[in-house]
Amino acid sequence: MFDWLHGEIERVNTRKFFVVDGPASSDLREAIERSGMPIPPSYREFVFQFGNAKFYREGGIYLVQVFASLERIEGGDGAIWWQFGRTDMAPAYFKDALLVDGEESPVFEWQNELGVRHVADTFEGWLKRRCAGARALFKKKQWEAIVKGPPPFSMEEQAIIEARRRFRWRTIGVSPAGNLLFEVHNGSNAILPYLSIGIRGKLRPPKSGPLNGGIWLPVASVRPGETRVIEKDCYKDVVDPIDIEAFPTPDPEPEDRDRYWEFGR
Repeated sequence: MFDWLHGEIERVNTRKFFVVDGPASSDLREAIERSGMPIPPSYREFVFQFGNAKFYREGGIYLVQVFASLERIEGGDGAIWWQFGRTDMAPAYFKDALLVDGEESPVFEWQNELGVRHVADTFEGWLKRRCAGARALFKKKQWEAIVKGPPPFSMEEQAIIEARRRFRWRTIGVSPAGNLLFEVHNGSNAILPYLSIGIRGKLRPPKSGPLNGGIWLPVASVRPGETRVIEKDCYKDVVDPIDIEAFPTPDPEPEDRDRYWEFGR
């Protein structure tokens, strides 16, 4: 059923551009079969083949996602919806009242001011349409580079990775301007322009999830062996600074060059 998607994944040599759990375990298969819920056949088959899946990575986001389990959502009118995935712009649902055992089900998306919209007649139809739309966003040269895969890190880039491992930092408060204060120590022998840090918070505006992003601390002034305090705006316009959590980001991989400003971005 999803040979077209397997072929797309197999052609791409950029790790993390497509991320899938892989075939469902026997326990997950049994749980789905015994749930008694009238799950649309194409969605069920997708979960059996791929599990949780994220497709078409662009920067720090994935343009199409499918979840291996359904999340129950109750609408303001009392209608029950089951979220099975999302695009970068909209969550996608089945409507409980339209689910029939053994039959496909129409797909709906929440599209901001437009509200809930019928966008496809089946899950597979939705997936093909959204994958085609995501694929079309990449220009020819971009796609060729994605298929080929990134070059390995150079010796200079490896040195940058080693240097960032030796930086230490911690949050020490909030400035009068509402920015987070970071105490940063450079334990390396190098000077980096930026240090990438993860940020998450309790932001939950209507129809969106919690804040989950990143910042880039300007650390060029922190020379080897020095410790300085750096002030940084961490989405203060959308979430209270006291609800922000900063966390270390993992070592970059070659396909992450454009996301880590340590490389001189």
